[in-house]
Amino acid sequence: MSEALAATQLAGQGGDSPVRHALRRLSVYLRRNARFYLLWFFVVLLYVASFNLLPLAVGWAIDGLVEGVPRAEVFRRCWILFGIAVGGGLLRFFSRQLVFDAAREVEYEIRNDLFAHLQKLPQSFFFRWRTGDLMSRCVNDLNSVRMLLGPGLLSVAQSPILFVGAFLAMSTLSLKLAILMMLPYPAFILISRVLGSRLYSRSLAAQQSLSSMSNFVQENVAGIAVVKAYAMERDQADRFEEANEALRERSLELVRTSAAMPAVTGLLPAVGLALALWVGFGEIQAGRMGTGALFSFTIFARQLTFPTFIMGYAISLMQRGASAMQRIDEILSVMPSIRDEAGSVDLERIAGRIEFRGLTFRYDDASRAAALDGIDLVVPAGTTVGIVGPVGAGKSTLASVIPRLFEVEDGQLFIDGVDINRIRLASLRRAIAMVPQDSFLFSMPLRDNIAYGLPADVPFERIETAAQRAQLARDIEDLPHGYDTLVGERGIMLSGGQRQRTALARALALEPSILILDDTLSAVDADTEQRIQAELDRLFAGRTVVVVASRVNSVRKLDQIVVLDGGRIVERGRHAELIAKGGVYARLAAEQAAEETRAERERRLIGEGLGRAVGEGA
Repeated sequence: MSEALAATQLAGQGGDSPVRHALRRLSVYLRRNARFYLLWFFVVLLYVASFNLLPLAVGWAIDGLVEGVPRAEVFRRCWILFGIAVGGGLLRFFSRQLVFDAAREVEYEIRNDLFAHLQKLPQSFFFRWRTGDLMSRCVNDLNSVRMLLGPGLLSVAQSPILFVGAFLAMSTLSLKLAILMMLPYPAFILISRVLGSRLYSRSLAAQQSLSSMSNFVQENVAGIAVVKAYAMERDQADRFEEANEALRERSLELVRTSAAMPAVTGLLPAVGLALALWVGFGEIQAGRMGTGALFSFTIFARQLTFPTFIMGYAISLMQRGASAMQRIDEILSVMPSIRDEAGSVDLERIAGRIEFRGLTFRYDDASRAAALDGIDLVVPAGTTVGIVGPVGAGKSTLASVIPRLFEVEDGQLFIDGVDINRIRLASLRRAIAMVPQDSFLFSMPLRDNIAYGLPADVPFERIETAAQRAQLARDIEDLPHGYDTLVGERGIMLSGGQRQRTALARALALEPSILILDDTLSAVDADTEQRIQAELDRLFAGRTVVVVASRVNSVRKLDQIVVLDGGRIVERGRHAELIAKGGVYARLAAEQAAEETRAERERRLIGEGLGRAVGEGA
């Protein structure tokens, strides 16, 4: 875990409310970028000075005209006025640039930490969280946080300084009029309190609806083949319309509340100006104020209109940003259950001995039966073990705990005699290559998919060798760009068998000490499977291999075979021994042999029928 991420997690601890919890975490990023915000605050003070000097300079120039000062003096005052306006514009530009750059920097750091944190979370976390919801938090919510720290913070922090400076500047002209001008503005506090809570709750509801709709779209795009195969396009469109309607309603509620804030606050400067003019004309007639001073008050009213108006929008941004940061904080607050503990060790070389000592594992739902129950098994280094059993027996789960993809308790799983929870994750996973059932490929060239996990400067010959061993080389020759062919999202441009063999080549290229094959050859034809098996028999020498298989033919030559049923080991031995026992393994073998015989007979009958049809047609 990076020091930055660790610091934000420490900041997020405590018994605060969810919003305070999130804002405390955000404060860590603000402190880390304090130099940008301090410089911005200094520039803001200079801008406030120019902001308040401008109306005073206008009144000073008008007084010169009214009093009949020399033309040269009038021009001098106008040039000073022009300089103040230009300087104020430049200071305003730099103040905005500084705070917006700082907001982008914080957004960049949070995004990096959020992605790094997601990488550290175990697979069980992603079983509970929807992909679309996570995407929405990483994109839409993070954008709302940036708006909070940019335009939101700019207005909320800068406007009070502008108002205080304006009041002090106006007081030098007329304390009475200054008080009258500012009289309506305290109403803003009441307005913001009433509308602020509504903005927060409605913003959170809108963001949750957006997350739900994002997840719905993501699932439909990923499963479009299933949608089309079952002719569910209309049904899915109707469901999307319902989700879209819910988002529209919640967004409109948010828009109505957001629009009310600037609409109401925009009236405050107008009320202040009306009071100033009403009293100001009487002050001029009484000789207690000059014409230029009244002009200065009108310009102050005009200049304060935009900060007051934008404050309503800024508070909306602050409320949306706070609710978005709360949603991001929910993810960052999840402590990785699989992590390097104090005292974890690096194993320079892992021989590959695997030992299960009464291992019991269940998924997060405590009401469910244990996926693995009391597993006792020793796999000597450099040997092979097959894991077979009926569907749902726990085969893939047993394979997945070896590289610590799922959490296991101390003292239940050992690699080379060391408790797996005491081996540094990088050291452990560097020695293990796993080919899962779902042969996931990344949307990048085939070459890069095979080389995934290897150093950037790996020789191309190593990639070619791995492809040949996985019986993929001949398929690559038929691809339009060979090894540089883009495989598409999740490898959609390849067949199921090609995806499995690519995943197998990726694992073989790593040359691991422990190789785990989780039903790797289920999507390849029998001829290709035999060629791969012949190559694997040579590759298995000298390394520990765990083969999870649905077909008993895939494990018949292995050193030992373990049969799982209901999460327990019910049989173990070699192929011939298990067949002789006549138990679960023998039954699976008989059923699969019968299926293969029936499939072969059907293929032969289809072939004979086609032959007769061709003969009759001739």
